[in-house]
Amino acid sequence: MTECSTINRIAVTLIPTQACVDWINSHDDDKMTLDQVCKDPTVFLLPQGRGDPETQVRRRFRAMFADELNSWYTDETMWPKNLSFTTFKKFFTIHVSSTVLDLGTGEIIKDEG
Repeated sequence: MTECSTINRIAVTLIPTQACVDWINSHDDDKMTLDQVCKDPTVFLLPQGRGDPETQVRRRFRAMFADELNSWYTDETMWPKNLSFTTFKKFFTIHVSSTVLDLGTGEIIKDEG
């Protein structure tokens, strides 16, 4: 039997929507599809036990939004003008998992930069 360790984090997966794909495609001639963009969604780990998941996401959405936009275009002038929580929710379906299991055996290494 495999041992799984629960870690003290919640996982927030951001699944791009068609609005996100439309924004990506508005800046590039090589058009992407929703399926292509959703193939490898980003997962953010947030502290567990610091309020309900909705509050956690609301507190940190700006950092998550900026990270996602930056992964497509580093030039912030290309980003949407309105970086509100409403726009964030239009760009991503937000899936929260409150149980995060670690099947790894080695040390977790953080990339700080």
